[in-house]
Amino acid sequence: MDAESLEQVAEFVDQPGTKDYGNQLVALATEYNDALLIVERENIGWAVLQQIVDRKYQNTFYCSADLKYIEVERQLRNKYYSEEKKLLPGFSTTITTRPLVISKLEAYFREKAIKIHSIRTISELRTFIWKNGKAQAADNYNDDLVMALGLGLWVRDTALKLRQEGIYLTKKMLDTINVPKASDSSPIYTSKAATTAQQYWQMKTGLGPNEIEKLDWLL
Repeated sequence: MDAESLEQVAEFVDQPGTKDYGNQLVALATEYNDALLIVERENIGWAVLQQIVDRKYQNTFYCSADLKYIEVERQLRNKYYSEEKKLLPGFSTTITTRPLVISKLEAYFREKAIKIHSIRTISELRTFIWKNGKAQAADNYNDDLVMALGLGLWVRDTALKLRQEGIYLTKKMLDTINVPKASDSSPIYTSKAATTAQQYWQMKTGLGPNEIEKLDWLL
């Protein structure tokens, strides 16, 4: 998914081995500008994640079991932080997190804010129903593409949004730092030799050329 335009840009459906699939994910994510990889970690997902970790792909989704802590960039370089916050690679779909993903998916389609190009995804959406109080695929149908789509949308509106807000706040903070103009190249505090042997000490107290205080009394 393109996180900005909300457009589906690629889709892969197959049943490869876990090692081959991990390698394919790393190759595709690298081709798509080092895309964020979000892997469901239940069952054989752990084997796929292990291959991604072994390949040292940096932009892998990490989160804690309770979703309280989420990291989306350069996880593997900060092992201490990952251990401290109990971060694990991938996303865990549970009775708690699944409704969040479904709700996000429903909201985006209700607002018609997403662009889907795949017939296979549309076909799965048409057979994605409520059954016994649970949103799932109808009998004899699959919902892998639907859940992958919902998971991507949920991460976009949570982890990536928080990350972007952090970048924005950092930029705002840096913008408030006062940078001296080129014309005001003299430092705040100087010590320069006078025409006599005595040292001449001074300190700027303002922006004007004459706003200077002599510090001879300190000597």
